[in-house]
Amino acid sequence: MTTDHPAPTLQGWRAHVPRDPIGQRLKTISFLNREIGKKIGEALGVNVTDMAALEQLLNNGPLTPSQLAERLKVTTAAATQIVDRLERAGHVSRQRKATDRRKIFVVPVEASMERAFEKLAPMIDGLDRVIAGLTPAERQIIEGFLDQVVDVYRDVAGLPPSTADSC
Repeated sequence: MTTDHPAPTLQGWRAHVPRDPIGQRLKTISFLNREIGKKIGEALGVNVTDMAALEQLLNNGPLTPSQLAERLKVTTAAATQIVDRLERAGHVSRQRKATDRRKIFVVPVEASMERAFEKLAPMIDGLDRVIAGLTPAERQIIEGFLDQVVDVYRDVAGLPPSTADSC
């Protein structure tokens, strides 16, 4: 298998450390985002993989175990283990579809999601205050920049380019 990029070296890694203040801030945001995810995971008593499953359920609503497996890029057996752990911890429940009792959906438990939101609320409120202070011209520039950043992330993640309002 060949790649477009040589194997990373420590020197190569250092050459890609952002030196520009904007790049440095994006790196800091990425780091802090992981730290916040860990903090919420610790508060809920779940690991990183289980936290990713909860995030999928929060963003997309109830999913079947196979849909969850596809979104997490894990096997259906692994998704079943994730759902089992989350159910034992009281974060999700399995519910049968009313029109087809054979189909099972994984549904987040309200109380668990409220606990997660309590941890996120200060960040969301703070960001809302920052955004509310932007002028229309600032918003336009920042939105364009962030759209480009999102597309870079999506490309590296192997996902299709975004529409302006998708996450």
